[in-house]
Amino acid sequence: MKKSTALTLSILASLSLVMFAACDPEPDQPATGKLTIVTSTYPLTFLAQRIGGDRISVVQLIKPGVEAHDFEPVPSDIRTVTNADVFFYNHPAFEGWALAAAKASGSGDPGSVTVIQTVVLENQGDDQDEQAIDDSEFNPHVWLNPLKAEKQADKIIEALVAADPDGSPEYAQNGGELKAELRDLDELIGGRLSDCALNSVVVSHMAFGHMAERYGFNQVGLAGLSPESESGPSHIASVIKQMDELGIRYILQEPIVDNRLAKTVADETGADILVFHPLEVRTADEVKAGENYISIMELNSEALGTALQCG
Repeated sequence: MKKSTALTLSILASLSLVMFAACDPEPDQPATGKLTIVTSTYPLTFLAQRIGGDRISVVQLIKPGVEAHDFEPVPSDIRTVTNADVFFYNHPAFEGWALAAAKASGSGDPGSVTVIQTVVLENQGDDQDEQAIDDSEFNPHVWLNPLKAEKQADKIIEALVAADPDGSPEYAQNGGELKAELRDLDELIGGRLSDCALNSVVVSHMAFGHMAERYGFNQVGLAGLSPESESGPSHIASVIKQMDELGIRYILQEPIVDNRLAKTVADETGADILVFHPLEVRTADEVKAGENYISIMELNSEALGTALQCG
């Protein structure tokens, strides 16, 4: 009886979420004739807006200033997905909630939202395994390498053309211009980091593996792939020792998460703290100032150039 009761309650809870998502007043709809696009994180918002232009309206689920690793969708987010034509997310290793949210919205039924995973492993086809993958198994922060962001752009172009064939010429033109800009950004970062005294940096968390691989530096993390991961005294002592041995005098700290650990290590070592952005979301001030993916990545390259003692 206990197992039966628990199962019944679970089913009722799931049904209530879907009914609430379907029956609650809908959010404002975009202008008639535009594709409604929902994205999980800021890099996807940037790519979609640049590719879609005036033919689409974009809603980002994870709002500015919110720590993306902690995000869990609420019923209003499910309604937002329900009302979309296309929902873009990165990978289950980052948005473990994405597929469940899409299912709760009714995805898979005729006329429902098209769900696109924009990060696909080389050995993983388009028929994605729906089981969430832990961050420890895969680093989903691919957008920190502009050439991998270009691959995400290709997935977005393909999805928009499928949803709106009439817009194909515009999507192709906008996408081509965007990809050229991403390649220019890659060249700028590579040039800025081409002649450096150091090859290692200390980062607040290990989000920058794809960037490090592309531009040939090592990251030493105060925390792991998730900024909330525990960093014990022995690990911090090891980081301090490496900083001393390698001559590292800067700590690269992301702008949204707690910086107390970085300050503690900086006080211990005499290091300075520089802003280094994982770009999952922007801060409210960055939105107000009009900072975008390109400008923030350029600032990242300046911080890296300083930390690595380049040029």
